[in-house]
Amino acid sequence: MRVISLINGSLSSESSSIYALHYAKRLGCKFSLVYIKEKVYSTELEKSFENIKHSADFLQLDIELLVFEDLLEFKDFIQFKDIDMLFCSSKQNHTIFDRSFAQSIIKMEMKVDLAVVKVVKLFRANSIESIILPIRGSKLSVKKFTLFYTFVLAYDAKGEIYSIDKLSKDKLGKIDSMQIKNRLKEVIFNLRHYFRVAILTSSKFNLKHDYAFGEGEQVKTHIAENRYDLAIVGAHHEKKFLKNHPIDILFETPIINTIYFIPYNEGEL
Repeated sequence: MRVISLINGSLSSESSSIYALHYAKRLGCKFSLVYIKEKVYSTELEKSFENIKHSADFLQLDIELLVFEDLLEFKDFIQFKDIDMLFCSSKQNHTIFDRSFAQSIIKMEMKVDLAVVKVVKLFRANSIESIILPIRGSKLSVKKFTLFYTFVLAYDAKGEIYSIDKLSKDKLGKIDSMQIKNRLKEVIFNLRHYFRVAILTSSKFNLKHDYAFGEGEQVKTHIAENRYDLAIVGAHHEKKFLKNHPIDILFETPIINTIYFIPYNEGEL
């Protein structure tokens, strides 16, 4: 299997590629950097490649650089290769629905799992101490957990699954300590299989549960209070009429570097 990271000479794509390096190293995958000629900032490309190669040498991971004329040629390449994950970066000031390189890839529905990295803080990708995975209730797909846990193991980082249940303001004010305790037990039971995986790999992660009226804002508050280094989120990229998805807030105004996971041909996030 192979991990691919798209580069364009920008510092954000460089950071995204370094996350991809650590991911590939942990899984024992081959690693390729790809640039698309129609999108690249060529003046900075060589410098960016050398910086990424320096990180790859430190991790003792071989890399190669592949060049494609356009996204259609790249899509044809993806179609016939065993690709584990495709990483690409997204600018901090892009919303989910802006026209961007990442959005172009999403719309092309390439046959590959996609990790879109939104870089808020540069030069942090080689040193990660804590990673958070926000989820709704106990809804957690195997694919999203696998991505989160791979990064936890790759960086030997502290991992936390942060479970949020949405309640109305009225119900939020009436909930008691027994209800909170019973709900936490229920979430732990529903996620028990993931805890078993951690035990089998001689590792662990924490579970935190909260109730909130505004899910996205509560996650941001929790991240700020606990100073996490990286967030893993199941990306949402379909907008409902006059209603924003809570994940939109995390994407549009992130406070830490965040990886948005979009599995190929899957509705489960």
